[in-house]
Amino acid sequence: MDETGSPRIGNGGVGVYIYNLVKNLRRLGGHQYFLIRHGQGWLDIFEGAESYVAPTGKLDAIERGLDLLPRRAAKTLSLDLVHYPNQFGGAWLSPRIKRVVTLHDLTPILYPKFHPPRSVIGYKLLMKRSLRRADHVIVDSRATANELVAARLVDPLKLTQVPLGVKGEFRPGIRSAAFEKRFALPAKYILSVGVLEPRKNHKLLYEVINTLHRAGEEIALVIAGREGWKWSDPLAQARLEDLRPLVRIVRDVPDAEMPELYGRASVFAYPSFHEGFGLPALEAMACGVPIIVSDRSSLPELAGGAGLLADPDDPASFTAQIQRVLRQPELRRTMIARGLSIAREFSWERTARETRAVYDQVLDSR
Repeated sequence: MDETGSPRIGNGGVGVYIYNLVKNLRRLGGHQYFLIRHGQGWLDIFEGAESYVAPTGKLDAIERGLDLLPRRAAKTLSLDLVHYPNQFGGAWLSPRIKRVVTLHDLTPILYPKFHPPRSVIGYKLLMKRSLRRADHVIVDSRATANELVAARLVDPLKLTQVPLGVKGEFRPGIRSAAFEKRFALPAKYILSVGVLEPRKNHKLLYEVINTLHRAGEEIALVIAGREGWKWSDPLAQARLEDLRPLVRIVRDVPDAEMPELYGRASVFAYPSFHEGFGLPALEAMACGVPIIVSDRSSLPELAGGAGLLADPDDPASFTAQIQRVLRQPELRRTMIARGLSIAREFSWERTARETRAVYDQVLDSR
């Protein structure tokens, strides 16, 4: 988050989800909400909110794993329900308190090589117990729901899909001299957005841009995100030095400037190996940009016929699809129109409304 309380893409999709869910739940009302959090914080969602703040400051990993803060808060405030919005929790919460868990993806289990060892160990130690004790589990996509059911981790009757949203600020046609001066981006570029880490598979796009350049395409590559786990700049490799003029990495772009970053792009490419939803692809569609995404996990589901699919293990697959968009104006127009239509179905107000419906269902079950 920046100093004004505006979320940044550097937080990743989970940070944006929590921020917008809290903001819209408070607008909807219907329940008395308390924010259980570490430290005082300065985000606008904290203004006027009833909160329970960790009395001893930042908790260590063991205390977080044992749910000490939610347990203290539940006892002090006599809570009826606790919602864990980031993967899992509630394994040690009193059984008299209802608990809802949002599980965004299963990548630490399905693709452990893409995560720090401690994250993988944490999943293995806590996830099954947390999901078993949860009264209800929310997932972002049908793909994640299917993975959970196939692994026999969650009873389908305790599972609800609640998609993420996109704010109205994400729309086509935004242009400003201030943005142009600050970023000085190429006139024509492929955009990819997400934390800079191996799972996002940005390295494939370096091969794509190299191939396009050799084929005579005058286009650059822009990647927006913060440095994550095991990030190393591919351009540091001698064999890719020639690509330096064609690649830009912009870090921690404020949320207020993301719509223009999307909207100026010629095409959005998302070669991630696995996603629980794929929020940047939705934001790109809302900004009127044609998208090309991986042909696996939740991404085909999100693209909904508006985007093109490609194999994240095959740079030639992404290259061919990008060339189609660049060279076929009618296809491009069709993709943009379909993408805008799909994006209109998603809002953070809808996310909050459907989440509150889960709360009501769980509380009524008592």
